[in-house]
Amino acid sequence: MTGRDILDAEQLATLTRILDDYCEQTGFEGSHPAREHLARRLFALFSGGIDSPDDIRMALDSISKDFQTDLRVM
Repeated sequence: MTGRDILDAEQLATLTRILDDYCEQTGFEGSHPAREHLARRLFALFSGGIDSPDDIRMALDSISKDFQTDLRVM
């Protein structure tokens, strides 16, 4: 484990706020399957060194578009 794999309370609150805001804007609220997927990707982005909220949101845009496309195929 690297130091980026462990979040302090402030980092966790920030990432949670980013996820909550993003999911509300995209309609992935509550127990929507995309929410858990996006949460895992958000943590991976942060662990990989992306910690700017704007950069995280842009990456989530790309990820959520892929997820929406996958749902349409099903």
